Amino acid sequence: MSRKPTSRKAPAFRTRSVELDILAIGARGDGLAKLDGENVFVPLSLQGDRVVARLEGRRGDGLTASMMELVTPGPARQEAPCPLFGRCGGCSLQHVSDAALADWKRDRLVTAMTRVDFDSRLIAPLVSIPPGTRRRAAFAFTRLSKGLVIGFNERASHHIVEIDPCLILVPQLLALLDPLRAVLGGILHTGATGDAVATLTDSGIDLMIQTDYELDLFARETLASFADAQDLARLSWQRGDLIEPVAHRRPAQVTMADVSVDIPPGGFLQPSREGEAALVALILEHLPEKGAMLDLYAGSGSFTFPLAKGRAVTAVEGDAAAIGSLGAAARRMGLPVTALHRDLARQPLLAHELKPFAGLVFDPPRAGAAAQAEQIAKGGPPVVVAVSCNPATLARDAATLADGGYKLVVATPVDQFPWSAHLEAVAVFKR
Repeated sequence: MSRKPTSRKAPAFRTRSVELDILAIGARGDGLAKLDGENVFVPLSLQGDRVVARLEGRRGDGLTASMMELVTPGPARQEAPCPLFGRCGGCSLQHVSDAALADWKRDRLVTAMTRVDFDSRLIAPLVSIPPGTRRRAAFAFTRLSKGLVIGFNERASHHIVEIDPCLILVPQLLALLDPLRAVLGGILHTGATGDAVATLTDSGIDLMIQTDYELDLFARETLASFADAQDLARLSWQRGDLIEPVAHRRPAQVTMADVSVDIPPGGFLQPSREGEAALVALILEHLPEKGAMLDLYAGSGSFTFPLAKGRAVTAVEGDAAAIGSLGAAARRMGLPVTALHRDLARQPLLAHELKPFAGLVFDPPRAGAAAQAEQIAKGGPPVVVAVSCNPATLARDAATLADGGYKLVVATPVDQFPWSAHLEAVAVFKR
């Protein structure tokens, strides 16, 4: 007779305090220690710290803990420049000196690339973008009985920290918060939550409110008056997949290589002008000056239009609104740009479609470009430049290209996100 197996609950995690030596900074920016052979991740700590920490739970690859006392500071520890550091989740590494943080960020790319057998000597020095340049931010908000709270989430929490100051953002975005707090507090009911996505464009701030709250006539009129008072370029309201234009006072335009592009609501941009310029310079340095170019995952044209100076370019993007904006700008300027709407994750360009091109750029989302990299490896052009915001998936795609005969020329880490664990990179391949 078979007996039905009995289910057993996993024992509850027992919190306790331990003293730890921090050995390194992990990939997510947390300090890494060892306890009985297990990894322990301690936010706000760094290599060389000795801390008293409270074990709080498990993460997939170890234990999580919070620092209760800094017993001995590590040699790279510094005073955080922002008074909100430690509460606000926008920055996680302000306690690390600039030199040590630059070394750690470069080492993230070195570690990822050497794991798939690339030579560490091919990793260039870090290109750093200064703080105070971020032109795009998503602010969380919630309407409480006492009024609206808006800012960034606390670390590992849904609680919101009202940010003032913020050393990351351009001043125009920070200046919007007080009036935005007042107007949303006046139209939203208690308990309403959402995000306010603000982008500083060349023609003013493009603002999108994302929430489940349904607008009535009073709210629409109030928001339209707010857009006039703040001289916004555009204000949109998003519920689910539906985006409603509340105030479209003028096109939200961004100039890319002397071409003005009308960015769609919520459209992707590089986080800073300075970061975009650094990426463009690294791309143009290695691509041939003549011949047809291919820009994959092109967005609204950050790389397409610099490439289009003296070259024919085919731009491919899965977001219909973004590629529509790119194509319209190219036609208006009479540029030799072909804009194609295509989901490259599901329908990558095949090897025979890549043959006509002299060079190729691809800038996929964090998940990388596994399917497209396979086709590039089979029949891509002589020069390929990969732009990535994830060292792990960049290394995976780079290994695929290497298996197809490409050689890595150089990979350059680019820090567009000061005081965070995020890292961009530009990798050049030739065959």
